[in-house]
Amino acid sequence: MNTRIRRAALAASAVGLLGLAVALGGAASAASAAPDSGGIKGNPQPEIKPFSIASAADGTGSVALEPNGGLVVAYNIGAGNGKTTVCLLNRGGHACTTRVTLSPLSDDDLFGTSEVFVTSANHVVVLQGDCCDESTAGGDLLFTSTNGGRSFGAPVRIGTLGVSEAAVIGGNIVFIAGDNHDGAEVESVPVDASGPPAEIATPIELAAYDVGVGSYRGGALIAADNLGSDYTTRVSYAAAGKNFDATSSYAGVGTFPHEELLAVSGDAVLTQRTTGNEADLLRIFNGKSFGPAHVVPDTAGGGPEWYSIDTDPSGRVHVFNESTHLAPIYNLFEESSATGAAWSAPVNLGDASSYRYFAAALDANGSGLVLATYPAEGFPVLAAQGVSFTLSRSSVVKGHAVIGSGKGSAAVAGRAVQLQQLRSGLWYWVATTHESASGAFSFSIKGSATGTHTYRAVASDRAGYVQYGYSAARSLKVTS
Repeated sequence: MNTRIRRAALAASAVGLLGLAVALGGAASAASAAPDSGGIKGNPQPEIKPFSIASAADGTGSVALEPNGGLVVAYNIGAGNGKTTVCLLNRGGHACTTRVTLSPLSDDDLFGTSEVFVTSANHVVVLQGDCCDESTAGGDLLFTSTNGGRSFGAPVRIGTLGVSEAAVIGGNIVFIAGDNHDGAEVESVPVDASGPPAEIATPIELAAYDVGVGSYRGGALIAADNLGSDYTTRVSYAAAGKNFDATSSYAGVGTFPHEELLAVSGDAVLTQRTTGNEADLLRIFNGKSFGPAHVVPDTAGGGPEWYSIDTDPSGRVHVFNESTHLAPIYNLFEESSATGAAWSAPVNLGDASSYRYFAAALDANGSGLVLATYPAEGFPVLAAQGVSFTLSRSSVVKGHAVIGSGKGSAAVAGRAVQLQQLRSGLWYWVATTHESASGAFSFSIKGSATGTHTYRAVASDRAGYVQYGYSAARSLKVTS
């Protein structure tokens, strides 16, 4: 059996996410210190680079977005009986601005995933499965912060189920424990819970091995597969307004034979075929049933693979895959789709060969962070930007000029755009301008030396939010 991530990435974990114009605005970094100061090779994206969060992390974790764009990360550490660490990161930052340690009660041991959610501005909750004292209220704990995660009050006991996957749905935290022979048992508590619920639901009564929690328009999607001679993934749904702690609230909405459950996020379910080419399949829920199964590119062939997915607030599904399908070593790649029918080109987020568990949180523009654990590492995810660029003429007499013009998308007034020239395999910065409100820009390019010269336009990035944008190269022939 292949080992793979069974962690459903947090979806829509921020409230009041930044609009694109806000996310792209502000100071932008430049590709070079000064024109012609040094050449660069290819299309580098220096902000897409993994960074260390904590070497001591030895358990699964999660990440959430603050309304101001900041990041809240939670992960297990193994000191004593185990503790949960909460780290606050500025977007684009590589070091915790605040680090808080949360301890279980009664010297309990930690189990499952450290789940963190931002439920409103400055209101952060951490759900942690702990075991095994004899309190009737259970060992699962809910920690609450009212200052953005800089400190937390005393935890509240909320049950005995354990925590493998969780999601905030309609003001409630809905969570589930995997590897459960009693079925896919589900517990739901308010984000300000004062204790455990009176009952828990069992939406899927067969033994639940891999599990996931998603949501659709305020309703709860619960997925699980069985461990046996072959996998079957099953999904049940309770509509908005239903009691998520009552088994009767749920109805089966999907059964997928010969498929192992990989991850759930929002209305998206990711599985893998256990026969044939072992490709990954993405399905989108429509409120009554699932649409067609779409093959995720670059996943056929099986082998060791680890996954996470995130449905961002715009509805786009991002699949993060660590395998050797796209690279000879285990790099983490991102591919995304709005429907599953068409996919973005894969983006290489960096070497992930030391990590096996991933969780992601993205804003509506598709930027944010993937958290890897064992140990804890951050993989920035940046929104792409497009840059068009054309020359008014493909040839010019020496001493005369042509106009190089283009447009950035999404447009941001004032964003710096460089004109770069290719020399001996390296690109050199030769001029700078700025986008108009529509994203348009232009350069006057003088033919100073005869021969064929190659140019491109490069839009600046913003750390933590947006990649550099590189246009196609254009050739200009200068004649005497």
